[in-house]
Order: sequence, then structure tokens, then C-alpha cells
Amino acid sequence: MVWSVSTQRRPELRVLVVAVVKVIVVLAGLWALSQALARRRTVGDETSDEFAIAVYVGGIQRACKATSLRRGSVSVVLGGVDLDLREATLDPSGADLHLSATLGGVNVTVPSEWRVVVEDRATLGGVEALVTDPGELPEDAPLLRVEAAARLGGVAIMTDAAAAEATAHSGHELHGVATS
Repeated sequence: MVWSVSTQRRPELRVLVVAVVKVIVVLAGLWALSQALARRRTVGDETSDEFAIAVYVGGIQRACKATSLRRGSVSVVLGGVDLDLREATLDPSGADLHLSATLGGVNVTVPSEWRVVVEDRATLGGVEALVTDPGELPEDAPLLRVEAAARLGGVAIMTDAAAAEATAHSGHELHGVATS
């Protein structure tokens, strides 16, 4: 007996293969476009006093060592950012940090000596601030003003002590491709 593929099934298989290839090409193009857009919207380096980080489909870990941090912005779509501010020094008038997570997450670690004020907007997501109680800090403590938005994602701002405790108790760790 000779095995052969039915000629009636071949056209269906060919249509399916062509459709799958088209979908793969479109997804690869969208991924490349998102990476180019993220690189374009990411400005500053670890010593910049003002920075912007954009991540679309991927993840990045960044440590900030600014000597007079004034402003920062993090925008995430389908990805994650782990931002460490423990080695940064805030501007004497304080600093503003804008965080946005859509279908992704942003983790920010701050020194426990900072006064952190968080304004949050969450839509089917969450914003959590595990920071030092302002009543326990001196009046002249450095001030970080955070505006956080989470849409089907999450934002966490925590002190170094809270971050150490969180990583000790969970297996969560950010892995991914850096876009900058």
C-alpha cells in the first residue's frame, strides 16, 4: 500500500500554513516596532537627574545613581521594570516619579529614609506602597512624590527593607529583554 496525502486536504493545509506565516510576520513587525519606540522614549542613564524609561514587551532592571534626582518616568506595556533608587540622592525640593503599568508591572525600591507620597489610579490592577510611615521620619526627610497608574497591571513602591523581605518570601524575580 502506498501512503499519499489527499489532494483535497493539501489546499487546506497550505492556507493554514500561509495564515500562520502571515501572523508570525505581523507579530515580529509589531515587536520590532515596539522595541524601536521604547528605545526612542527611553532617555537618560543611571546618573541622570531626569530620566524616562519605556518598556514594551520585555523587561529591564535599572539602578539610579542620580546626585540630584528631580524627575523620572516609567511606562510599561506587556513587560516589567525593576527600578532601584537606593543609591540616588533627591533634589532638595524633592522629586516627582510618574509610573504607568499596562498589562505589566513596575517595582520601585527606595531608601527607608525617604518620605514617599503616592497618588494612585488603578483600573483592574493594583498599586502598593510599602514605605516608611511619614510620622516616623524627620520633617526634613527627602520627599519623593509618586503618581502611579496601573491598568490590568501592578505598581509596587517599597523600601529596601520591605523589598528584602518580599524577595526572601517569594520566588518572584524579573526576567526579560532590556530595551535600552
